[in-house]
Amino acid sequence: MRGARSSATIARMDEPPAAPPPPDELPEPPEPGLSSGPALGGRSRPPSTRPPVDPTAGWLVLGGGILVLVGVFLPWFTVTIAGTERSTNGTSEWGVILLAAFAVARGLTLVRPDRFRFSLGTPLIGGGILVVLLALRWSDIREALDTASRAGVPASVGIGFWAAAVGTACVVIGGVLAMRRRI
Repeated sequence: MRGARSSATIARMDEPPAAPPPPDELPEPPEPGLSSGPALGGRSRPPSTRPPVDPTAGWLVLGGGILVLVGVFLPWFTVTIAGTERSTNGTSEWGVILLAAFAVARGLTLVRPDRFRFSLGTPLIGGGILVVLLALRWSDIREALDTASRAGVPASVGIGFWAAAVGTACVVIGGVLAMRRRI
């Protein structure tokens, strides 16, 4: 014959159920980003405990990206032929537009990391590519200025190119400051 069972372990049908045990503490929510799961290898990264940083780099990248985007739509080269002024802008420069949009997104991430999360590329690399693209475009503009000068036609570099150049400088400087912050 089996031994008598304790009434504490077996609930009787006519008694109300016992209260469940209190739940354990809930885990911390994942950090915002593209992946909320553990990293490769099954280990998750510890939460970031960096102190708040100076947002100057983010403001430079954000402002520079906006300035490049605005500059793309302003005149880059202006020539006056027979009393008619003609100009061209940078809207044909899709690489410049794309990199400026990336700079705006990265600038928002650097300024407000709690609200925006964009981790594709770095401002320093994007700014470096912008420098190369603008240098190539500057070569084309200088050639057009020389051609217009030889033909005796007044021509000038438009405000859009200069806005894009200053914006690119801001993106590069902000990228340098952002990289220095990581070290």
